[in-house]
Amino acid sequence: MSTDKKAPGRMRRLARRLRFEPIGWVRTVPWKEVAYVGVPLLLAALAVVWIAQTYMKPSLPTRVTFGGGPPGGAYAAFGRAYETILARDRIRLEVKETAGGRENYKRLRGDVEKPQDRIDVGLVRGGIGTTEEAPHLVSLGVVGYEALWVFCRGRQILDDLPSLRGKSIAIGGKGAGMRRLVRTLLAANGIDEGEFEALEIGGVEAAEALLTEKADCAFLMEPPESGLLKALIYSPHAQLVDFRRRADAYTKLIPALHKIVLPEGANDLPGNRPPRPVTLLAAQTQLVARDDLHPAVQMLLMQAATEVHSGIGLFHDEREFPSPRVLEFPLSDDAKRYYTSGRPFLQRYLPFWAANLVDRMLVFLIPALALLFPLVRILPPLYAWTVRRRIYRWYGELMFIENEMRRTLTEGETQNFGERLDWIEQEVNDLHTPLSFANQVYLLRQHIDFVQHKLGTETEPPGTSRPIGPEAAAAD
Repeated sequence: MSTDKKAPGRMRRLARRLRFEPIGWVRTVPWKEVAYVGVPLLLAALAVVWIAQTYMKPSLPTRVTFGGGPPGGAYAAFGRAYETILARDRIRLEVKETAGGRENYKRLRGDVEKPQDRIDVGLVRGGIGTTEEAPHLVSLGVVGYEALWVFCRGRQILDDLPSLRGKSIAIGGKGAGMRRLVRTLLAANGIDEGEFEALEIGGVEAAEALLTEKADCAFLMEPPESGLLKALIYSPHAQLVDFRRRADAYTKLIPALHKIVLPEGANDLPGNRPPRPVTLLAAQTQLVARDDLHPAVQMLLMQAATEVHSGIGLFHDEREFPSPRVLEFPLSDDAKRYYTSGRPFLQRYLPFWAANLVDRMLVFLIPALALLFPLVRILPPLYAWTVRRRIYRWYGELMFIENEMRRTLTEGETQNFGERLDWIEQEVNDLHTPLSFANQVYLLRQHIDFVQHKLGTETEPPGTSRPIGPEAAAAD
């Protein structure tokens, strides 16, 4: 036969040899053993996913809104500084124009007509809000003092608030956060709301009303370098109230207040104004955020606050701010960690984005490893047991038949046991196990042959011998 005629035959045999039979392959898979191992792994994977979904920190927000106060004010300047610092780590801080601390508090609470007017974080003066009104707000710390300047008309030097019953008092314009603090201070002196005339003006209007005798006293919150303060300090018709006699009592009764001292000549050193140190009361400004603000963003904001507010000032020492003082709102958990341990460990050695990625992955990996380590120890013995169980179960059948053979069997029982042994042998031949268990399968088949041989020997007439081992195979 020629080579050309042999080639198609060889190709057919090769095709049959390489043919993939999916049904046969599926039948060889020990599905029960796979289930014994796979089900625990699947349950562990689902548990890890549930833990990750429940406790994993969400991804960083692409936009964070900040209440920046009126244009040109201190709050707006702080907001721009925060915006620049957070931009280094690719976090966009959108500084929104507001009327001040009072409006910031309202927007943080969500007390707005439009959802887009809400803010995520802002500067709020102490004494404006309460946890009862806004339980979802947390503090990131106190970042500075805002001096409360109290001027009263007259020439007499004042070492405390004078009697203001029946007087007209400028308590700040509408929306000013100072107004609640002023009312609290007056109430502490026994002056109720209806016992004075409240003028809802502030700033320049309040100063003009005082100098034109339209107001008896004016409460102001202005920066020390303000020209308005210099004008009032130089005026012979207005006196700055010095709280040195009872400042400690005020700060104990009203936690939002803090005692500060204006040094002699601080407003005008050449003119030595004021001519003596003056004890003032100051509101404490805190950085307030919603409690759902991303923890990583909270950490960045506190780092920015440290960079912006840690310098020396007229009323505070270097590194005094930010401070973990608690006023109306509790410190967030991340703020507590920051004030206790500083920057997160990973952020000390990795860029912010990488540290945040690793931090989120750890939340997933820790429970995964906690579940996988026990499974790695348990699953191999469990798998081996399931495979051996398929082999050892037939020994129960063999022992039963062998125990029955100890008595005299009838011809029908002998035939029945022989058929059962043939059936067992067929089942074992169809048994598919991993190669590492092949020796046990072959040992089982030898034991089946042994019982079959014993059954055949005991049923033969006396005096008949039957070869064993290789001789039996040759005889067959």
